[in-house]
Amino acid sequence: MEQISNRVAVAALRFLATIGEFQRNRKGNVAVMFALALMPIVAAAGIGVDLSRAYLVRAHLTQALDAAGLAVAGTPGASEEYLETLAQDFFNANYPTTEIGVPGDLQLSVEDSIVTLSASATLPTALLGIFGIDEMDVANEIEVTLETKGLEVVMVLDNTGSMGSSGKIDALKIAAESMVNILFGEDPSPEKLHIGLVPFAHGVNVGTDFPTSALDMTGASSIHGENFDPGVTNVWALYDEIQNRSWIGCVEARPNGLDELDTPPSLGNPETLWVPWFAPDEPSGYSGYYNSYLSDGTSGDVDTRQRNADKYDNAYVNSSSRGPQNGCGMEPITPLTNDKQLLLDNIDAMNAKGGTLIPVGLAWGWRVISPDEPFTEGKDYNDVEVNKAIILLTDGNNWLGTRNNHNRSYYSAFGYVSEGRLGTTNKSAAQAALDPKTADVCENIKDEGIRLYTITFKVSNSATQALMEECATSPALYFDSPSNEQLEVVFQAIARDLSNLRLSR
Repeated sequence: MEQISNRVAVAALRFLATIGEFQRNRKGNVAVMFALALMPIVAAAGIGVDLSRAYLVRAHLTQALDAAGLAVAGTPGASEEYLETLAQDFFNANYPTTEIGVPGDLQLSVEDSIVTLSASATLPTALLGIFGIDEMDVANEIEVTLETKGLEVVMVLDNTGSMGSSGKIDALKIAAESMVNILFGEDPSPEKLHIGLVPFAHGVNVGTDFPTSALDMTGASSIHGENFDPGVTNVWALYDEIQNRSWIGCVEARPNGLDELDTPPSLGNPETLWVPWFAPDEPSGYSGYYNSYLSDGTSGDVDTRQRNADKYDNAYVNSSSRGPQNGCGMEPITPLTNDKQLLLDNIDAMNAKGGTLIPVGLAWGWRVISPDEPFTEGKDYNDVEVNKAIILLTDGNNWLGTRNNHNRSYYSAFGYVSEGRLGTTNKSAAQAALDPKTADVCENIKDEGIRLYTITFKVSNSATQALMEECATSPALYFDSPSNEQLEVVFQAIARDLSNLRLSR
């Protein structure tokens, strides 16, 4: 802008000199003198108009450079060639051709952790052309300090059966992979970036390498073995008895409100331990039952048939049957990692099965990012050099899957509705308890200072949209994606926000 002002000043001086010549020539008439008197006013107006337009161009340059700078700053470790392309793309997107001024190419240089970005634009003048200034060059420059703070992100992603329709699971994979690519850039394992994945449906798969110290191995939890005859309290023994099925990593939700908390597991308090997932064999020959995979082995009512544990002794589950792992079809949790390829592979492996229990998935997202057991990869909450964020996506409402049988629901992380783990054995009341439970988990996460983003994906239910907006750290961190294509845009916007880096000017 200093160059612009100098050129304008020179033009003004020339113009005033011309006026002086006219004034010294006293042979002119009144009309000429009036015109001469008017011209300084016109000149001042022209200078004001074109300078205002130049300042507007400079503001557009600043906005576009800032956007390019944030994109560059979010990809430490990338090559200069990659940064140049990335910066130019973001600059172009934020300085559209409809704006005044014609921008030139972006200039980028990198020295240590400082990236310098500069750009200029040519502005045809509106009024200064009468003074010999047909265009002005407007330039700006910023410096970006590549972020050195750590970033931990956990994506809690809906992998329920409804995600298998209309290409939604594929759209989710594309969007999540896009986020990974933006945050990682070309660095396959950045030191200070770690991302975790929590696919969820009717429950969560913590993985078979989950620490046994966090599992209820002895049947001491009050909910362990609830679905079997009294005295049969260890489902690990039932897994051992079945010839061809074993535990594959899913667990039930903890009782007594612990499902909403990040309380570390303790052998001294069995309620803090996780009970392995074991979907009971449901009665044969009765309508309304979904998971019958063995002969009942006894007579009596449906409850007696289901509770009979003897039928598991040396049992063989047909390959076409669902079995004790029914409902555990989601991919395992990926703990916080800086392995870019591992994340991309595990995102690509996601599938769509089961119902929707948002509070279960979200609570596990919290545990993955927490510094406490059972996952300990997360840095301490008080570490000022690390930012923590959770991204929650759902494509639908909480859905327990109630049934018209004595269990009153499908088996899930909360067992059966008939067990009363949601505070009631009433189907409608149990379903209604899920949204408040979700809200409680959201508040607990935000209380720890974790940045919480929420996304509704093709959700038409206004109550669920409101729940997710309230769940987010702020309304600005809630996103609604009405289409597959928009979902990638949402994830990219969140990725840019996660960069959240200071620009030095």
